[in-house]
Amino acid sequence: MTIPSYVGFDLETTGTDPESARIVTAAVVEVLHGSVVRSRTWLVNPGVEIPAEASRVHGVSTERASSEGMDPGRATAEIAGQVCQVLNSGGPLVIMNAPYDLTLLDRECRRYGVTPVTDMLAAQPAAVVLDPLVLDRHVDPYRPGRRTLQALAEYYKVSLTNAHEASADAEAAVRITDAILNQAPDEIGLSRTTRHAQVQGRELSELHLMQQLWHAAWAAGYQDWVRRTRRTAVVVPGDWPVTAHPQEQSLAA
Repeated sequence: MTIPSYVGFDLETTGTDPESARIVTAAVVEVLHGSVVRSRTWLVNPGVEIPAEASRVHGVSTERASSEGMDPGRATAEIAGQVCQVLNSGGPLVIMNAPYDLTLLDRECRRYGVTPVTDMLAAQPAAVVLDPLVLDRHVDPYRPGRRTLQALAEYYKVSLTNAHEASADAEAAVRITDAILNQAPDEIGLSRTTRHAQVQGRELSELHLMQQLWHAAWAAGYQDWVRRTRRTAVVVPGDWPVTAHPQEQSLAA
């Protein structure tokens, strides 16, 4: 599949829970025929303390964000506007672990009176999101090891020299996705049977829908495994590419 243009998106945040974490940095990176042609980044004052463990990951302290960062409402509106523009274009928006970034952005939009991501997607049924985590889990489900962005970059031979810097992560996500969709298994040194043929050559709209099914199946299986092995009633959301807001979940129930 030859996709001339991808747009990568990444957030670095205050924490791991998309329901409560806030945006600290964001990036939108367009890659055209293999070259970066546009990159937009934001440094945001999240309005809350950035925990030390989060600062150690992305390198942004509360002091720097407070003194140099944009107002969070204005930043959220700009970031959401860029995301909406890509979704409306019909071109692929590439996000590693999309349910985290898009859910967090959705909640920030609701916090600051910006059109939520769920509404953007509902208004544009032709929108396409590509998630290298979902794609990789499907095409190579039995590969041992972690599936972090850094691990996938190493596996697919993609350069990632500044991990957890938003623009570097967004670009790496694009290049990993392109490798999954275009490289033959023997090009990446595979000696086992994989499902790469199931994603290569597919229409983008079809891939978007298939990822919804694949993520839901993975989430159900993982939830079942955790409940059986750890004896805990954990809930693993199966929504993709964004988790419905709790109020919308209640209405649906």
